[in-house]
Amino acid sequence: MKSFLTILLGMSLVILATSANAQTASTTDSTALKAYAGSYSFDSDSPVKKYVVTAEKGDLYGAADDYGKNKLVKQDKADTYKSTSSYGSVITFVRDAATKAVTGFTMAIQGSEMTAKKDKP
Repeated sequence: MKSFLTILLGMSLVILATSANAQTASTTDSTALKAYAGSYSFDSDSPVKKYVVTAEKGDLYGAADDYGKNKLVKQDKADTYKSTSSYGSVITFVRDAATKAVTGFTMAIQGSEMTAKKDKP
C-alpha cells in the first residue's frame, strides 16, 4: 500500500510538472507571436487593402479585408507562415535590420507576390 501511494504521488508530480511546462511554452510562443500581430496595408492598386494578423492562444491568424480569419501555420523558413485558407498563401514577414521589429510582409498567392507594410510598426 505504501509503495502504491509513493507511485501515485510520483505520477502526480510528473503530471503537474508537464502541465506547468506546457503553459510556459504556450506563453512564450504567444509572446513571440505578438511581434507579428497588427494591421497591414497593401498598395492602392492591390486587390486586397488590409490584412490583420492576430495572436490567439499560441496560434497566429490572418484576415484579408472582410473575408474572415484563417490560421497561419509556421513553416521551416524563419518568419514564414502558410495560410489555411483555400488560396494557401505563404506569408513571409519582413523585419527592420537594426531593430528586428516586424515592419511588413510579402504574400505569395496564386503565382503572384504582394507586399504589405505594417500600419504602426
